[in-house]
Amino acid sequence: MNKNNDKKYFDFVEKTKMNLSGFTLIEGFPDVGLAGTIGARYLSERLGFETIGHVDSVLFSPIIRITNGVPMHPVRIYASKKYKTVILLAEQIIPNNIAGIMAKEIVEWIKLKKIKQVIATSGIKSLTGNSVYAFASDENSKKIIKKHNLELIENGVTSGVTAMMMLYLKDNNIVAYCLIGNARNNADYYAAAEIVKAFCKIINVSIDVKPLLKEAKILEEAITQHLKTLQTQKKADDEPEILKGTPMYT
Repeated sequence: MNKNNDKKYFDFVEKTKMNLSGFTLIEGFPDVGLAGTIGARYLSERLGFETIGHVDSVLFSPIIRITNGVPMHPVRIYASKKYKTVILLAEQIIPNNIAGIMAKEIVEWIKLKKIKQVIATSGIKSLTGNSVYAFASDENSKKIIKKHNLELIENGVTSGVTAMMMLYLKDNNIVAYCLIGNARNNADYYAAAEIVKAFCKIINVSIDVKPLLKEAKILEEAITQHLKTLQTQKKADDEPEILKGTPMYT
């Protein structure tokens, strides 16, 4: 996938081969409020997406989540032929020092699979304003944002793997827009519900977000603690005892 034959740090492992040409890709990586991660996961579960693979890398932190008695890859790929949508979901914070590398390899994979458009996600904390904001990769993408009545951020600063991915999508003339959830806390399911509503408008589906809001009270504390553990792990790799108390969530 790399034109210059540079070393690959991320391997896209596709257990189920699916033609993704013309699909929409939704990216749900952890950011402020976790709205994109929670929203993308909820979308995949409610619409019955199939797990078709995962992303593997020696650069990921050596900590994973267990679900139904088995370990889960930290970055997974879900897809649906019915909705012509693929979801790239991460439950591990991607450090800034590898964000650019990962973003570039994700975009190379998007080009390889001939994916039509990308909906990235991010987060912001603002005490006032809209529930969801957006910015685009190019002028054509702006039109889609305006069509769905999302507020366009004209000027600002963003960072991380999502920011770099949007930049590389722009450089490769791929239609893309980033939905930014306005989060009030570290794991904001209310912001996630608004992100899901925006997803539904763009990919033209209908989902009840009431169960998501109900989950908010149950899972909010657990998912926040899980990510705190990941951050601590990065700072204390020489202290293996930290793994003994790793919290899990479903």
